Amino acid sequence: MTLLQPWALLLLPIIVAPFLFKSYQGQMYSWLEIMPTDRISEMANMVIKAIVAIILASIVLALAAPQGNNKKVQKVGKGAQTVLVIDRSVSMDHPFAGDSSSGRSAEIKSAAARRLITKFIDSRPDDMMGVVGFTNSALYGMKITTNRDAIHSAINAATGAALNQTNIGAGVTEGITLFDQIQSSGSRAIILLSDGAGKLSPHVKWKISEQLAKKKLNLYWIVLREPDDISIFSKQIYPAEGVPDAIALHEYFKSLKIKYKAFEADNPTTLQSALQFINAKEKNVIQYSVNIPGHDYSKDLIILALVLSLIILIIKNLKVHSW
Repeated sequence: MTLLQPWALLLLPIIVAPFLFKSYQGQMYSWLEIMPTDRISEMANMVIKAIVAIILASIVLALAAPQGNNKKVQKVGKGAQTVLVIDRSVSMDHPFAGDSSSGRSAEIKSAAARRLITKFIDSRPDDMMGVVGFTNSALYGMKITTNRDAIHSAINAATGAALNQTNIGAGVTEGITLFDQIQSSGSRAIILLSDGAGKLSPHVKWKISEQLAKKKLNLYWIVLREPDDISIFSKQIYPAEGVPDAIALHEYFKSLKIKYKAFEADNPTTLQSALQFINAKEKNVIQYSVNIPGHDYSKDLIILALVLSLIILIIKNLKVHSW
């Protein structure tokens, strides 16, 4: 058992207070000799004091927050170890291509990403997931974990707007490092979600290619396109110095000796289709350990204090009143 707030034990001497102070309730007598001996009342008084002492001890121990020992439980499921690398540039707050005939703008890319990624996470209860956001640099979000509340919080943070820059190299590199902290178990993948690309230095390219192959990671790139963006699947021939960044990055990913798949999404429906494809592909047997927190005894102690307080209240109302 562990005490999360051991300082509270300094208050423990307060339990002797009921035995130090006397109660002055009852009848007043001018001569003590005429007052009969009442053993039952004396015993009841001591019982009440003992109960009050137990109540005070329960409250003090509850403040100390005693916790049982944590347990590690091995689980087997069907899923993957996945890291979501999410673009947080200002352009992610631009809408998808809307329907010009309707006069309404489409859903904002970051909002659609948040909504659909949350749905993707909830549909894969056995996955271990990590989150990295990036703009001009990588923004650590959440280590690879099974804690769904932590993952959702990281997704909400990673889909907020930031700077007007897109440093994909920093985001992918940071995402790869998250796998250093956990043993491989089944399928492992990085899902890169961005609406643009940037140039990668030779050193960053070498580092990404080496680490992706070494850790046997699959890579998925979902490009959130706006109407005038160049398609990464374009067959147009460009001069060596004039290849658009997105196409150059796509060709670089294709050259890596890993499993790689790219998608283009110009609306929430195509984004959902891309995530559904990944969902179907990344489902292998996975083994992982889950930390189960020890029992919280604070609640039990508070309940004990409330029950004893109720007993004290009942006893106090059982007094025999004089005629």
